[in-house]
Amino acid sequence: VSYLTGRGIDPAIARTYCREVRYTIGGKEYFAVGFRNDAGGWELRSERFKGGSSPKHITTIDNRSDTVIAFEGFMDFLAYLSLKHPERLRIDAAVLNSVVNLPKAVPFISRHPVIHAFFDNDEAGRKTTADLLRLCPRSEIIDQSHFYRGHKDVNDYLIARIKDRPKTTKTISDKQDHSCRNDLQPSKAETATI
Repeated sequence: VSYLTGRGIDPAIARTYCREVRYTIGGKEYFAVGFRNDAGGWELRSERFKGGSSPKHITTIDNRSDTVIAFEGFMDFLAYLSLKHPERLRIDAAVLNSVVNLPKAVPFISRHPVIHAFFDNDEAGRKTTADLLRLCPRSEIIDQSHFYRGHKDVNDYLIARIKDRPKTTKTISDKQDHSCRNDLQPSKAETATI
């Protein structure tokens, strides 16, 4: 949880969309924040590790909306939600979990008349937006990257906004922090071998 807090992610949003995942590399056990994809694999993040477990795939949230928000990675999705603080996500979402997964997302994304693209402010993000325009010609695609211009992505924008906020005297106690950690406990199904 401290990793996500350091990235500006709201703990309530983290508890909704993430789990603590224990994984093994070379016989050694580790744990990370896990974000499940549609094929049952995990995107994994910690201070020391960025990777995933097989199978690699996209993550979709289908609320039967005419609008979809699309992101390169799950940290940007969580950052968007942390900025917006919705009571509940009412529109659809697609997280590519890598720009190479765009073709896997097109069947889901293209059925939406309105697509909000929140891709990175780099060459790969611009290319993904251009590919989306080409692959979804019947949809209105709104490039949202201008909202976080000057930042690599939505999460970097969120981190910068938090750093610019005036400091408050309220702090999280060890007891509160521990309760958040307990909410990210893995179940047996949330174990991966990498």
